[in-house]
Amino acid sequence: MKSGLIAFAALGFLAAANTSLVAQPRGPRRGEDQAAKHGWLSNLEAGKAVARKSGKPLMVVLRCVP
Repeated sequence: MKSGLIAFAALGFLAAANTSLVAQPRGPRRGEDQAAKHGWLSNLEAGKAVARKSGKPLMVVLRCVP
């Protein structure tokens, strides 16, 4: 009984992990166009280039965007 429960939990974990990878949308992320309208960049390399060119510091925000 215990091994059956472990197998069921493992299959559930694999199914959930696989679904989250498949569910990732391709193309522009939600809100990216609105952020760009206000001068925010979603690419770190582009942000570094702009910071170097302008001489301003770089602020990096790490967040999970579904």
